[in-house]
Amino acid sequence: MALIKIDDQEVEIAKGEVVINAAKRVGIDIPFYCYHPGMKIVASCRMCLVDMVGMPKLMPACSTAVGELPPGKKLEEKYDAVIYTDNDKVKTARRAVLEFLLLNHPIDCPICDKAGECKLQDYSYEHGNHESRLIDPKRIPEKKDLGPSIYLYTSRCIMCSRCVRFTEEISGTEELKVTHRGWHAEISVAPGKPLDNKMMGNVVDLCPVGCLIDKHEKFEGRVWNFVQTESVCPGCSKGCNTVLDTMKHQKLNLEELVDTVYRIRPRENMDVNQWWICDDGRYHLEDEKKKSRILVPHQRENGKLTETTWFSAVASISERIKSAGAGQVVFIGSPYASNEENYLFGKLAKGLNAATDVSKPTSGDTQTFKTEMNKYPFTIESEKAPNFRGAKDAIGLTDSKIDQSLSKKVVVMLGSHNVELKSKPETLIVIGSFEDAVTKQADILLPAALFTETSGTYTNKDGLVQKFNKAINPQGDSKAVWQIVIDLAQASGLDWYYETIGDVAKEMMLNASGFKSVDLGTLYPQFVLQDEQVVA
Repeated sequence: MALIKIDDQEVEIAKGEVVINAAKRVGIDIPFYCYHPGMKIVASCRMCLVDMVGMPKLMPACSTAVGELPPGKKLEEKYDAVIYTDNDKVKTARRAVLEFLLLNHPIDCPICDKAGECKLQDYSYEHGNHESRLIDPKRIPEKKDLGPSIYLYTSRCIMCSRCVRFTEEISGTEELKVTHRGWHAEISVAPGKPLDNKMMGNVVDLCPVGCLIDKHEKFEGRVWNFVQTESVCPGCSKGCNTVLDTMKHQKLNLEELVDTVYRIRPRENMDVNQWWICDDGRYHLEDEKKKSRILVPHQRENGKLTETTWFSAVASISERIKSAGAGQVVFIGSPYASNEENYLFGKLAKGLNAATDVSKPTSGDTQTFKTEMNKYPFTIESEKAPNFRGAKDAIGLTDSKIDQSLSKKVVVMLGSHNVELKSKPETLIVIGSFEDAVTKQADILLPAALFTETSGTYTNKDGLVQKFNKAINPQGDSKAVWQIVIDLAQASGLDWYYETIGDVAKEMMLNASGFKSVDLGTLYPQFVLQDEQVVA
């Protein structure tokens, strides 16, 4: 380990570690544009230049590593390097870099979707000249449509090449290239070969300025109005960590403000998804917007599903379960519901002497993005549910025998994903969020909150228990599943009371065999659940 001094702070640096990362560990942020820890270093933007004692010129912190010096060569008798990140030489260089990057920039921050999280905007305020010496007309190239999801505003591009390197090194699809030279250089796609792969949304996250804009998010909201919530993607069994950006807005013909999730972004987790998410997870909610949401309880009367009250629906379910007879009731959990929800669902089944099962997840193709330069190949899993492993652990099952389970007189289903009814049971009760072929056959239908509207944990394919948090309030009269199960238990005469989802999680960790090794408080302190009060 080499010992270096950065702005009067001592830090040890491992062999091969670059200065920019060593500085970050001691709280010194060196500005940069082109650098990303998941891709090769190009040191092209020159924004991270630092002053190293003994070097004839400023050095890029993103590509400069420090080794140990012989005892007689050490600086100030103990350091292997002495580095200044904010002296006059460095400040002058940063001002020059920013002036160059802004020469042809349109300065359209008021209408740019990146405003508020743009590094060009931020660094201009922190390190720039605040004025331009350019007297010639600016070069303003046209906007480009790169593919089904992304626009490229060429006039805003600073040529950091992050997007190009991503398609070369991470997705391996190589749609993006740098064309032309000098101040005519642009990011382009080949004719007839648009940017269209399952990872393309990541280039928008990577872009440090407003050059790459997601078509789904264009002019949808301002980032300073967003509330960030840590979550987990429910798209497959990988369990990618995400951030949900939400905001209240007013819908047409409605006076009250409505909670809305505007975008889903990746959240770094080196053990799961590194810095990325696939577009299936990124645009998951866009697909759900096209479905018909169940917002109020329904009960079948005279052969037709009609709206009813929660009290009436819950009381009817309790009565039908009691009158079904021994061995004629089954509770079918869901690989799309949280561990806590499946645990309570299974506990209710046991309390009512009913059988239990878990529906099987939808299957798809496994897709792996791997290149020679990518240290962390990204895989989209074939199991299209976030919690099949966790659901079985929470309920206490080793296998699913769904066809046998559907033959019972009373079937209580937690969700209806990927379930095919060969024959309808006498009573079909579904707790679900969207209309489908199964919910249309239900005798009683209870509206369930989405994963964005509740909290809990999923267990991914590798057995890692991860927390997701409530981002917005349940829509309509829907409730979180764990709250619905408590209502059913109390209506059935069971003496249950849980004040928060955290109470359910703590009990599950004690009683469910698949979770006894998980300690929410110490082993995984980041998994301590945010309290979510029971809705009266």
